[in-house]
Amino acid sequence: MKILSVIGENVPAGKGGSPSDTFDRSIATYEENGATKTMTVTYVRYFEKQLAEEGIYDQEAGGIPVNRIVSVLFLEKHPDGKTGRHYYNDFASFKKLFEGFSLEVFKHKYKEATFVTQ
Repeated sequence: MKILSVIGENVPAGKGGSPSDTFDRSIATYEENGATKTMTVTYVRYFEKQLAEEGIYDQEAGGIPVNRIVSVLFLEKHPDGKTGRHYYNDFASFKKLFEGFSLEVFKHKYKEATFVTQ
């Protein structure tokens, strides 16, 4: 598997005062077995703050937003669930994506990928 790009974005607010503005999305485009695929992870934005509070990953200190990391970590942790869309509304499940995470290893491993914030 080769990561081609990762887009991190805020989920646009829906009509009628939807709480969707409290979610972020991480979209990874990758190549596997000669095919280009896309996988999306949507999660509660507050989880970013919880990661920092628990000393797991602080995006302010690390310099890479969580929404540009999560989809890649999902691909690594769930090799059988690579395509489609995935949703996290439970922090305990979400933080499992960061078990064993090292920012330096991540940067080195994916140095050729393009990471974009929208």
